[in-house]
Formats: sequence, structure tokens, C-alpha cells
Amino acid sequence: MPPKRQRIKKNQNKRHLLLVLFLIVAGIFLFFEESGRDTVKKSPGPVKSTVKTSPVQKEPAANELPKVVIIMDDLGPNRKTAKTVLKLNAPLTLSILPHETYSKWIAKQGHKLGHDIIAHIPMEAVTPQNLGKGALTTGMSSKDIALTLAGDIGSIPHISGINNHMGSAFTKDEKAMRAVIMELKKHQLFFLDSLTTGKSAAYKLAKAGGLAALRRDVFLDNDDDLQKIEVQWKRLLKIARKKGYAIALAHPRKNTVKFLQKKIENNKDVTIVPITELISENNK
Repeated sequence: MPPKRQRIKKNQNKRHLLLVLFLIVAGIFLFFEESGRDTVKKSPGPVKSTVKTSPVQKEPAANELPKVVIIMDDLGPNRKTAKTVLKLNAPLTLSILPHETYSKWIAKQGHKLGHDIIAHIPMEAVTPQNLGKGALTTGMSSKDIALTLAGDIGSIPHISGINNHMGSAFTKDEKAMRAVIMELKKHQLFFLDSLTTGKSAAYKLAKAGGLAALRRDVFLDNDDDLQKIEVQWKRLLKIARKKGYAIALAHPRKNTVKFLQKKIENNKDVTIVPITELISENNK
């Protein structure tokens, strides 16, 4: 092949090689440029995701109302009376006397309806009273208190705690109350001090002993009169607004049930809650 033609061919080959290299470099450049664009386009993604998963705002008004626990004491001896209580459309706490004719039935029915169940344990009063079955007295040994209380607890299904029925003498007796607290801890139950005496040591001892505990704020129906029940209800609301919650003890009487039925239907003042909700919040 003549030298001139060889030089032409070599030049062509060089041009082809340069063109190929140019295309390769151009392709790489375009590839990284497009990748950069994709990255820019996708970058807002996490911002949107963060907005979507931000904490939900609190529910207005209704969920911010003060909480009230309504405990219906003295249930157990009467089925008809219990039925009127079970018809009330609110998460009440049912406090049931041990070993009574309808104790188990009321506990089972109340549990099905979503009510908290506690045992209403008879305890010795300062003035002589007919305490009923399964009563605890200051004259008992610690062992007898524990055995009697264990029997009371076993007689009522679904309980999460206890409160005292009467007990103005028993709850101020520290030795007797320590025996109660030790037994409750074995059963993982809480104690609600009904505060039948201002000298009660029960709440203080329960807290000191590491037992979940609360105490009542108001007796709603010490006087079975609608106007006086209303006065106590207003007192309950005042306490609830001040500290965020309040606990009322009531009884399954005709006027009390009538009063509560009306208040529950027209309630805009408080949120009625089961006692276990307060126990959980106040004993962490």
C-alpha cells in the first residue's frame, strides 16, 4: 500500500477512535448529570414523609375535661337493685360485698359490660355495726386478717382492687392495715381508701408499702335527697377541675340512680372513667 494511503487510513482510524472516546465521555457526563437531576427531584420526598408522620394533635375539649370516677358501693345482696345500676350508660366502678347472694353474678355481668370490679371489704367501725360476711376486725391476728381477706377476694371474680366498707376503726390501725396491704400485694390488687375517718392511715401505709392506692374525694349521697346530692356533685366537679380528677362514692339507691342517669345523659362537665385508669396514671 502506498505511503500516502497508509497515512490517510491512520488519520481516519485516529478520528474514529477520538469520536468513540468523545461519545464515551459524553455518555458518562450525561449519565452523572441525569443521576444528579434524579437526586434533586427526589430530595423533597423525606420532607413530605416527615410532615405526614408528625404527631397527631390532641382531641379538643371532650378529652381535656377533668376525670371523675363514680364508685357504686354496697352491691351484692340485691339483684334488682344491681340491675338498675347496670343500666347506667357510663364506665362505673362496681364495689361488691363479698360472699353475698349475687356477688358473683353482679361481678360477671358488670365485667361483661366493661365496668371495673372491686371488692367492698367490711372493716370494723368505731361504733358497733353489723359488718356482714368476711369482715376484718382489729382483734384479728395478722394471719387471720390475711386468710379472711384472701377468702373475700376469691368470692368475687374479675376484681382489680378493694375499698373498705365502713372501717373507721380498722383503717386507722396500722398493724391491721399492714396485714391487708401485704395480702393485697400478693394478689396484685390496689387499695382505695374510702376515708370513713379523717384519721385513716390506710392510704399512707399503702403508698409507703409500694401498693397502688387512691382515696375518695366525695361521698355523693350520704344524704338521700336529690338537692343535697346535687350539692355534692358540684363539690366533686370543683375538686376535679382543681386537680384534674376526683373520686366519688355512691350507693345504689333510687334517688342516686335517678340523679346519675340524668347527669350521665346530659354530661358536658367531666369525663367519667373507670378507676383502673386513674390507678394507672397516678401510680407510675
